[in-house]
Amino acid sequence: MSATCSVPASVSSTTNRPVTLSRTSGAMALAIRIAGAGGMFLSHIVLARSLGVVGFGEYSLAITWLQVLTVAGKLGLDNTSLRYVAEYVTKNENGKLRGFIKASTRASLLASTTVAAFVIATVFVLRNSIGEGLANCLIVAALMVPLISLRQIQEASLRGVGRLFESQISTVVWPVLLSLLAAFAWQTSSWGISSLTAMILHLIAILTVSMMVYRFQRKQAFCGDEISASDSCRQLWKHTAMAFLFAEGLIALKSRACVALAGMLLDRESVGLYGAMEKFADVSVLASQSLGLIIAPQFAALYAAGRYPEMRRLMKQGQFLGLAFTLPVALAVAFFGDYVFVLLGPGYRAGWKVLMALLGSACIAAFSGPAAYVLQMTGRERTMLVITAASAATNFLLSLMLMPAYGIMGLGIAQMATSLVWTVGVRTSLAWHPAWQNTPNTPLVVQNEVSK
Repeated sequence: MSATCSVPASVSSTTNRPVTLSRTSGAMALAIRIAGAGGMFLSHIVLARSLGVVGFGEYSLAITWLQVLTVAGKLGLDNTSLRYVAEYVTKNENGKLRGFIKASTRASLLASTTVAAFVIATVFVLRNSIGEGLANCLIVAALMVPLISLRQIQEASLRGVGRLFESQISTVVWPVLLSLLAAFAWQTSSWGISSLTAMILHLIAILTVSMMVYRFQRKQAFCGDEISASDSCRQLWKHTAMAFLFAEGLIALKSRACVALAGMLLDRESVGLYGAMEKFADVSVLASQSLGLIIAPQFAALYAAGRYPEMRRLMKQGQFLGLAFTLPVALAVAFFGDYVFVLLGPGYRAGWKVLMALLGSACIAAFSGPAAYVLQMTGRERTMLVITAASAATNFLLSLMLMPAYGIMGLGIAQMATSLVWTVGVRTSLAWHPAWQNTPNTPLVVQNEVSK
């Protein structure tokens, strides 16, 4: 038995956002991401030098747990917003759009504050076993969970209506602001800064950009009259959000399990070393990840409109732009690695081989392009769950197997294998997608159903 959320068959020709990745929007997205990558690179250098390897290890562990906790706080509603906001804008269902925005905000606020309260209580109970420094960092991280969860959902809504600049500018502002605050604190202190100080400065930067994004969202037409969504539509939203939540949880396990495992099985210096290398390697994939998020709502709109040739063309554009950034940046970091370690300090040079492995992992993953977003935005959540689960299992098992013998280098090898499983999985699934199997003139009937 199934419940169907009915949608109008016709699609209005007038929308509030472009339905293809134009040269202008693509160039803007790439420019913002390059600036954001530069800001992240700068913040990593300042924090790595000012904290030292051990202090950076505590900071990295706290940020890793923050990223995992934020997944629970968002409830998968950021990716759900990308899909349904884009669909409702395309079909001019403004009342349903506002109803979805209101419902998703309330749900995320409740979930994220509950997560934050639970973490703070847990840290107080386990404070002695965790350690004073890490415990304080985790408390500050918990305070950031509601801020980041709501901000990312708001940014997804802005992307859904085509507000590209407003949805991406925070990725430039917060790392630059964090760099300036950390540099000021470092220079005015005679003994450097602690991991707790770095977390507090991180909180200030996140609070600033959260207020900025909130004001951007208030300017959009999200606050007018709303319709009372039917039970079938609410079930559809819930079903989609839960699928995205499980997928994001597995993605967090796939990409961030290494730091958590290192924190449990290795010393803090190894954690700091691996965390620093991971953050520098992440700079190379910022563009491809952000371009995927930017064009994700366009996949949803094009699929809803039955414009499959444009979907395929947009997929190729996204893959090309992602590779055009990831590969040169990875090669640049590898070629100028000595200069990177001069900036970081002598304590980080032992991570050179790990950095090369992580850059190789980033290059492998870049070949998947935005294929994962195509699957997510067109109702293939279960397929993505299977692929993500296989990738997460690969990462977790190989990390446990290789870390005792090879230390943090084993984590780097596990990441390369994980990226290979991910890339093969999403590219193979995309090749069997109905929009890739049908000819341009063959219509596909799009119907949203939720199995009870």
